[in-house]
Amino acid sequence: MDLYFVPNDIEYTTLFSANGVPHYRIRTLVNNKGPRVTLILRPSQESSFDTLIAEIEWKDWDTPGIIRSPLFSGAGQEMGMAGVGLKAVRYLYKRHRFSPSRYFVGDDAIEYRWKMMKEHGCMLTQADTRAEVACSMNVLSSEGFFAGENKEVLRIQPCSVDIDLIILTFVMMEIKRRRKYGGTFVEEALHDEEPQGECDGGGSGEGEGDVGADVGEVSTMVGEL
Repeated sequence: MDLYFVPNDIEYTTLFSANGVPHYRIRTLVNNKGPRVTLILRPSQESSFDTLIAEIEWKDWDTPGIIRSPLFSGAGQEMGMAGVGLKAVRYLYKRHRFSPSRYFVGDDAIEYRWKMMKEHGCMLTQADTRAEVACSMNVLSSEGFFAGENKEVLRIQPCSVDIDLIILTFVMMEIKRRRKYGGTFVEEALHDEEPQGECDGGGSGEGEGDVGADVGEVSTMVGEL
């Protein structure tokens, strides 16, 4: 499935399928008296009211601080409660101090790995098998509603993880990537300390520095769907 960004602004965009149907809206709210918050919504096909899928409360310019979603359990479900929720670094964690890659455990109890691509976008793989699950890219659409147009696309393969979790974690990664690097690859900054190639997935081997939460612990944070 391809989801097209219209416009190509990850903080304020709508994700459309190839037939022109909106699947997600992303809106970032800036409040002078509180933290910046990114909302992920599912457009309703039957009413004018969208369903709130997740909230990202930002700690600073490019670092997510707290996330909230009905997909989580406990305080992670407290939608709209500023300062309350699941710490982003506990859910989307890293295993190596200087690596831009981040890991999370899906509702299917599988560990996944997001990696910032060398030249463009982010790629999601299963951490153990390295099988590609999703990848963002720029494409020239050849069919459908956007035929003949160059568009930013998130391409998602058939998978067992909830698509809402893919969108939530992708938005966190891509906003950070665009804020920090402006879409331009900086080799020293983006050098991945993990012993894998540049565009394939990676194993979860241990390393020095900040190691993420234990997989078994993190998997309990995702509530029943």
